[in-house]
Amino acid sequence: MPRRPFGTGNVPAVPPLDSEEVKFWLHIMEEHALFIKTGLPADKKDLIEEATSFEREFKALRVRAEKNLSEKKFVELVTDTMGSLKEFIRYKRLLLELSFTNKLGSALPPLFFDHLIREAEYFMAILTKLRAGKKLAVVKALEADFWLRIMAEHTKFIGSRIDPSERSLIDVDRGYEVEFDNLYMQGRDYVSFFEHQPMELPAFGRFLQDSRAATVRLRDFKQAVYDMIIKNRMLSTVPAVMADHVRREADHFLLVLAMMEKGIIKVEKDCVDSIKKHHTKYDMIMDDEFVEPIEEIEGIEDIEIHEHGHLFEEEAIDDMELDFTPGLIGREKEPPSQAVADQPGVLTDDREEPEEENTPKVQGEVKEVVTEEVVTPPPKPAYKYKAQAPPAPPKNDKQPKYKWGGSLPRQLGKITE
Repeated sequence: MPRRPFGTGNVPAVPPLDSEEVKFWLHIMEEHALFIKTGLPADKKDLIEEATSFEREFKALRVRAEKNLSEKKFVELVTDTMGSLKEFIRYKRLLLELSFTNKLGSALPPLFFDHLIREAEYFMAILTKLRAGKKLAVVKALEADFWLRIMAEHTKFIGSRIDPSERSLIDVDRGYEVEFDNLYMQGRDYVSFFEHQPMELPAFGRFLQDSRAATVRLRDFKQAVYDMIIKNRMLSTVPAVMADHVRREADHFLLVLAMMEKGIIKVEKDCVDSIKKHHTKYDMIMDDEFVEPIEEIEGIEDIEIHEHGHLFEEEAIDDMELDFTPGLIGREKEPPSQAVADQPGVLTDDREEPEEENTPKVQGEVKEVVTEEVVTPPPKPAYKYKAQAPPAPPKNDKQPKYKWGGSLPRQLGKITE
């Protein structure tokens, strides 16, 4: 990702990372307007027209952001975006208020509007500091707190729109719902710990590893849901664009975690002063200090960033091999015995996957060996959606394969020949 050269005038320099962040969130806001428009009842014509207007507005801003803007033009874009976003937040709050008093009649629950408001406020915090020429920085505990709540709510929104007949998929979604609710509450505990004790907690590093591993699996589940929707192989009321939307947000969370680990974005120490000073509803802080140019940071080549800021490949977790089955995160894997390793369907230390598609489930104690295979689909180009039509299914009829551990080891969405 090339770095924009610094200017010599009074306009603050804008690194490409800021530009990618703005493009990502403009796309998210555009889709928020689409979800609201399609979820409102037909008799709320004024509200629908306003949502349509916001959708067009953010799309136009995103088209501007895609151009190779000068520093001055970028600051102008940020200022214009802030004006539109302020009105969009006001509009979302109105919908939330109406939903509280049952005056809206929308298919969208109050928590959905609250979710959209929090994401918009997070984006506003970013824009405010970019316009002031400040560099983005984070407190790890607060950033994890924000994103884990977003991920937990995604599982609830997906689960509420899966057809009741899809019992296996509902069970999988509920497993992720419980797991991310627990991770979110654990993250809240760490925020409280750091408010009272300014000290290094090795357990917090392991917690971030657990969160990252769980998010990788959730991201793959969201991708599987999207693939099944566009192939008409899943019964639900989940729009394809929404499935892709929540998948991209999971990718963005993984990107934030990777950038924190690599030092690409400034990380404030998780201590009393930083938590109390920067603990806002946006869960993000900023810093005036200069952030190192991306090219100069060692290890940046290990991160692959999509043109819209999405992360497609993550590093393996360094310190230890972990069990990533829901409910067993953070447990170190024990090496399988030779007798178990020789059985089909068990991944041994060389991490090679057996070629047989229909491998029998291995009988044994889960505490000793818990295996899970996640087949991550290849990177896909960014999709462009029309307001009234879902994206067309791909021409390739070959079906992707997905497996989850625990009580559902079978392949999901596979056509029986």
